[in-house]
Amino acid sequence: MTRPFTGPTPADAPASLAALHAQAFPMLSSAHIAQVAPYGETIAVPAGTVLLNSGDREAAFYIVLEGYVEVLECEADGAMHSLLLHRDGEFTGSLDLFTDRPNAVTLRADCPSRLLRVDRPALARLLLADRPLAEIVLRAFMLRRIGYVRQRPYGGAILRSAAGVGQADPVLDLVVVGSGTAGLAAAAYAASEGLHTLLVGRTRCRADLPGADALPGFPGTVTGLCDGGLLRRAEDQSRRFGSHVLPGHVARSFDGSGYPYRIGLDDGQVVEARSLIVATGMRQDGVGEPTAQANTAWLDGYLDTDDLGYIHTGRAAAGSMQARAFESSQPGVFAAGAVRAGSVKHVLACIGEGAASVRVVHRFLDASAH
Repeated sequence: MTRPFTGPTPADAPASLAALHAQAFPMLSSAHIAQVAPYGETIAVPAGTVLLNSGDREAAFYIVLEGYVEVLECEADGAMHSLLLHRDGEFTGSLDLFTDRPNAVTLRADCPSRLLRVDRPALARLLLADRPLAEIVLRAFMLRRIGYVRQRPYGGAILRSAAGVGQADPVLDLVVVGSGTAGLAAAAYAASEGLHTLLVGRTRCRADLPGADALPGFPGTVTGLCDGGLLRRAEDQSRRFGSHVLPGHVARSFDGSGYPYRIGLDDGQVVEARSLIVATGMRQDGVGEPTAQANTAWLDGYLDTDDLGYIHTGRAAAGSMQARAFESSQPGVFAAGAVRAGSVKHVLACIGEGAASVRVVHRFLDASAH
């Protein structure tokens, strides 16, 4: 007999705000800046220069060499609200740099400033070439997205759960299975946008764990995303929106014969969800070398896959009527990252897919609600 989902056990105490700030807004050393320099250009700007506009799709990564860069958000009445200041050695940006989403904020130089500017393609090349620096940057970007939950009032989120904030709802809006880069990005976006979300998956931080994601240039999941209890912080900061994280568990079964869908976990719990994102990556052998097999056996054959288990999505999915991006042959079940057939098996592409898939989940939930 299975047990109903009751939420995670209490996590360890969260790190202090000072420690969180140090990881979300690290100060790069002169050595790190020297490594970045060949990928960008140094620019000098006068006070008041707008570097990025909210709503635009053109974006770049900036390191502050001298001066201050202010991050501003547009209020409903059109007024600009200051969120924070970046100082010497700090860098701008968030996970949105790996998606096609419009800029959520405006960046402005508060005083005459000297900056190192790196465009999106060059940033991707840099992070794929320099793993230690990539871990610093990606960890900061992930924490910034999760921290967005803390700064937003409840009214700023799209609370889809019928139970509302602080109340139990037996049916989740979204279950994300897989705690690699695609899964982490999807869960961070979903939680920050108010979806009643559960992230399931052991922390894949070591290449010797069977089933760990394996991406070119990054054996296993990027360790910096998991070091220091990132998942515990994600849980603490998203719980007030009715979201949960189960980093110590794995999905064992999927029942798509009814709706809401039912996902069985390794401890006997069964969760019900209106939508599912599969981000379980590729299977590995005992020494950490990736094989061609996708990690989808637990789906019990409900989804259309290729011969190696990779999930077909969109128009390639057999029986797909609406052909939403990232949607599988089962309506409301999506695939993101390395597990998706035809995806680019790179860590940055997986982050982008994880974030982008949440937008499609919103569209599905909107449609199914009517």
